[in-house]
Amino acid sequence: MRERATQLVAQIEHAREQHSRLRQQLAHLNEVRQRVLEQVAERERSERLRETADFIRDILQKASPFITESYLFSISIEANQLFREITGRHDVTLRWTKDYEITIEEEGRERPFLNLSGGEQMAAALAVRLALLKELSEVNIAFFDEPTTNMDEERRRNLAQQIGRIKDFHQLFVISHDDSFEGYTDQIISLG
Repeated sequence: MRERATQLVAQIEHAREQHSRLRQQLAHLNEVRQRVLEQVAERERSERLRETADFIRDILQKASPFITESYLFSISIEANQLFREITGRHDVTLRWTKDYEITIEEEGRERPFLNLSGGEQMAAALAVRLALLKELSEVNIAFFDEPTTNMDEERRRNLAQQIGRIKDFHQLFVISHDDSFEGYTDQIISLG
């Protein structure tokens, strides 16, 4: 009996040790399980984010032609108004096309940019540039380097007036050799 009791005590002690080891393993496995669950949740979250990003990318790709067309339309309208004010000609229409080409419609016929005079090209390019800056830019500073090149006196004066009226920018810098801007600027710096 004693022998049997000793054996049972040894078996119980062995069972306790084994139980203790199994508890430690179970605790470790629960920690591993928790980490795996967290990783699975993170993976699922990442997958949902990827799916959302793919959805947004797809929508933007489908919408981009319409967005571009809308911007082109509003920029073209603004550029047309600016061109008319710069040139003093309200009987012509400037269009900035879907191909990013500048055309002028005059008396029912279209003239492409390359068929315009140098002054008309400069006025049209400046009108589109100003319209782009007004519509798309968050920058409140604009630089114009010799904007009146190839323009006659009336167009230089009209451009100077138009640039002087621009209120969408905090600072406008005009670098010019002619005196067209003298009455339309806040400050003039002359270099001798």
